[in-house]
Amino acid sequence: MISINEAKRLVKRAILANLVTEKKNLAITPLVSGKHGIGKSAMIKSIAEELGGVCITIEGGTLKEGEITGLPYQYKDEAGQIRFRFLPYYAVERIQNEERRLFEQAHGTTADSDALLGDENRFAQNELTPAEKINALRSGAVKPVIIFIDEINRTENTVYKELMNILLTRSVNGYQFPWWVFFVGAMNPSTQNSVYATNEMDPAQLDRFIKIKVGDNTREWLSYGKKAGISPDILSFIKDNPKCLSASDKELDDDEKPMPSPRGWDMVDTLLSSEPFLRVFFTDKENDPKVVEKDMKSLVTAKLGSSVSTMFFASLVAQTRALMPEEIFADDEHLTKFGEQLDRMSAGKRIQTCDLMLGYLKENIEFMMLDKTGFEKAKKQLSILVQKLDSSSRLLFAQNLSSAKTEDGNSLIEMLFDVFEHDLIEMLDLSDATRAAIEGSKS
Repeated sequence: MISINEAKRLVKRAILANLVTEKKNLAITPLVSGKHGIGKSAMIKSIAEELGGVCITIEGGTLKEGEITGLPYQYKDEAGQIRFRFLPYYAVERIQNEERRLFEQAHGTTADSDALLGDENRFAQNELTPAEKINALRSGAVKPVIIFIDEINRTENTVYKELMNILLTRSVNGYQFPWWVFFVGAMNPSTQNSVYATNEMDPAQLDRFIKIKVGDNTREWLSYGKKAGISPDILSFIKDNPKCLSASDKELDDDEKPMPSPRGWDMVDTLLSSEPFLRVFFTDKENDPKVVEKDMKSLVTAKLGSSVSTMFFASLVAQTRALMPEEIFADDEHLTKFGEQLDRMSAGKRIQTCDLMLGYLKENIEFMMLDKTGFEKAKKQLSILVQKLDSSSRLLFAQNLSSAKTEDGNSLIEMLFDVFEHDLIEMLDLSDATRAAIEGSKS
C-alpha cells in the first residue's frame, strides 16, 4: 500500500505528465482510493501549493443534480432574441474568467478566428508547446488549478454521471478546460466487501484513470502530528501501539486489482517519456534516480497490475536486448562490435536472437549465396554466434535449422552445415540418409 507522501509524488508526476504529452485524446487523471480520514484532500492541496496554484475542491457527496454542470436560464441577446444557456458552476466561471484574463494579457483582444469555438472557448490557448507550458508554470505567468473531486463514488447516481463526464472529457457543457487545469478524483474503497455505500465504477470507466491506492503510515502520521502540535501523550501512545492509528478491517480496504489495456500502455508511455522534462518541478531528493525508479514502478503497477509491471521492468533491466540479424551481418567477420554483447546475453535473449536469425535466413539465404565472398563472411559470423551459445541453446538452434526450409523449399542446414561443429551434428536425431546428404554438401 502506498503512503500519503509517496502518493503525493505519484499524483504530482501523473498530472504534470499532461503538460508534455501531445496525445490529443489521452489525459492522465489520478484517482486516489483510500480510507476516510487519511489525508487525501490535504495531499492534493499541498500539491497545488507546491506548484504555485490553487486547489478547488468539489465535495461530490453534497452535490445535487445540475449543480456541477450548471443551472439552465433564458436571456435575450443583443438582437433581442431569446437564448438559452447554462449558468456555470462557480468554479467553472472562475476558471473561465482567468482564462480570459490570460488571453487578453497575451493578445489584447478576442481573436475572431476563435469564433467557431463558441463563447465558452473563445479565449482558449491550448496549442502551446510543452516547453511553453512548463515555462509558463515555472515563471508564475500561469497559476495552475487542480480540480479535486472528492468522494466521487459516494454521490447521487445522476451527479456521479455528471462528475465522471467532466473527469473523463475535461469539459462541461461545451467548455473545454484549459491546459493549466488538472483533475484529480478521490474515492472510498469500492469492492464487494466494502462497508462504504458507493457507486460501482465499471472497468471501461476505471481504465481511463490511474488508480492510486493509499494507506496510512504510522511514521508519516507521527511526523505530521509533531508539526501539527498533537499532544505528546497521543503521539507516544501511537508510536507504541501503531495498530491503534486506524481501523484495519478488510472491509475498509480496496482490493480491486488493476489490469493492463491498450489505453493503459498508452498512459504508461506518457508517464515514462514525460519524466525527464518535468524534473524542474521536483526537488533534488525527489529526482534521485532511485526515487524516480520507485515512483515509475509504482505508477506502472497502479495502471497495469503488479505482474505485468514486474515483467515490463525486468525486460528493461535485462543484461541486453536481442540482436537483429542485420546488426550481426553488418559487423566484421569476428563480430568485434557485438561479440561482447552476445557474451552478456541471458539465455532467453540468445534464443530470441537465434529465432530472429532463423526467420531472416529462411527469407534471405538464397540471395546471400549469390555473393560468394559475402556468404563466406556471413558463415563465419554465424559460426561465432553459434560458439557463443550455451550447449542447450546451440542444440535448439541446430534442431530448428534442421527442420527449416527456405521459401523455395531448400534445407537451411544443408546450406549452413559447416557452421556447426561435428559434435553438435552428432547430437541431432538425423537419419543416415540425411546425414550422408549433409556430409556430401560439406564436400
